[in-house]
Amino acid sequence: MGLKDFRIIYDNPWATYYPGQTVSGNIIVVLNSTKKIRGICVKIKGVANTCWTTDKQDMDERGQYRDGTQTVTAHEEYFDTKYYLVGSASGGEIEIQSGEHKFPFQCILPMNLPSSFESDFGHVRYTVKATLDRPWKFDQEVKSPFTVVSPFDLNQEVRSSEKVQVEMSKTFCCLCCETPSLTVNYSLPVRGYVPGQTMPIKVNVENLSGVTVETVKLILCKIVTFRATTPTTDTKTEEIVIAEVAKGPVEGRGNADYEQKLDIPPLPPSNLTNCGIIDLEYNLKVVACVSGWYHRNLTQNTLIFVGTVPLVNYQTPSAPSAEGYPQPSEIGWTTTGIPLSSVDGSPPSNLYPNLPPPSYEESTNGARSLWERGESEYIYGVSNRFAPKYPVFNFAANQ
Repeated sequence: MGLKDFRIIYDNPWATYYPGQTVSGNIIVVLNSTKKIRGICVKIKGVANTCWTTDKQDMDERGQYRDGTQTVTAHEEYFDTKYYLVGSASGGEIEIQSGEHKFPFQCILPMNLPSSFESDFGHVRYTVKATLDRPWKFDQEVKSPFTVVSPFDLNQEVRSSEKVQVEMSKTFCCLCCETPSLTVNYSLPVRGYVPGQTMPIKVNVENLSGVTVETVKLILCKIVTFRATTPTTDTKTEEIVIAEVAKGPVEGRGNADYEQKLDIPPLPPSNLTNCGIIDLEYNLKVVACVSGWYHRNLTQNTLIFVGTVPLVNYQTPSAPSAEGYPQPSEIGWTTTGIPLSSVDGSPPSNLYPNLPPPSYEESTNGARSLWERGESEYIYGVSNRFAPKYPVFNFAANQ
C-alpha cells in the first residue's frame, strides 16, 4: 500500500538527444494514501562499462598451476548530476497526499559524449533514476534510460566519399601444379552510409581455375573491441553480422556478374568517439567460398563508415511521414540554446538547409537488461530491456 505508480516520462517522445541538449521530463508519483518522505532525488548519469570472463592460472600452495576464470571489467563516467526535486538529504519529513504528483527535472548534457551502445560485453548507457528518500525505511527507486546520439557527419570524413574498387585473386594447387587464377572484383560507389540507405555492391567473378566457387557472400559486419582494466588489462573483439547476401555458384572456367544491395538498419555511428574502453567499426566482408576442404576461401574486408548525416552529393533522403513523428526540434535535429554550427558533426541547418530530418528507430541488435552490478533488483523499471534509438533516413527505393 502507499506507492501505486512510480515512473519517468521524458518531454522528448523518443527519449533521444544530442550532446549539448537538455534532457527534461517529469517524475510521476501516484499514491493511494498519504506518504512521509525526506525528499525526492533525481540522478542523471552517463557511463560506459565492459565486463566478461576470461581464463587464468593460479599457483596453489604446492606450487602447481590450477586453471580458473576471472571477471575483468572497465568503467568510464561521463557525467553524474544529482539533486533534490523536493526536500533534502538533511531535511525533515515531508508529507505527500494521495493522488498523482508530477515533479519536473532537467539536465544539460555535456558536449563530448559517446553514442549510446548496448552489447553483451559492454555498454555506453545514459539513465535517469529517481529516489523516494524515506527516513528509517528502504528507499524506493525508479530508473529509465534515454539515448544519446553523438553526431558523425559523413561529409566531414574524407574517406566516406571514396569509391571502393577491390580485386582479390588466388590460384589453387592441383597435383603439384598451380591452376589458373580465380579473381573476384567488387566495387562500391562510396564508403559512407547512414541507416535507411542501401549499399549497392557490384561483383565480378572470373574463375579461370577448375575449382567451383560455391557461393560469393557479401556480409556487413560490426566489429567491436572491448577493453578491460581491472583486475588486469585485457581486450576482447566481437564480430556481429548485420546483413548478408549470397550468390553463386560459379563453375570452374566460368564468369559471373552480380549487383546486390545490403540494407543499413538502425546502427550506432562508427568509432564511438569519446569512449576509451569500446571501439566500433564496420566492415564489408566479401568471401568466395570454394569447393574442396583442402582449398582456402578467398576473403577480403573493406572499411565502411556508418554516420548520422548522409553524404550530400551522393543520395538525397526524403522527409519521413509526418504522421506519428515529432517535429525535428523535438528530437535533436536542432540544439536548444546552442548554435547548430557549434555542435561538431551535427546536422546544422545552415550547412544542409535542404536535408530532411530522420526518424528514430530502435537498434536491431537486441535489447539488454538495465540492471547493473551492485544494483538492487527491486528498482522500478530495472527489469525492463532497452535498445537505443538511432537516426534513420528515408530514401527512395530506386536510389
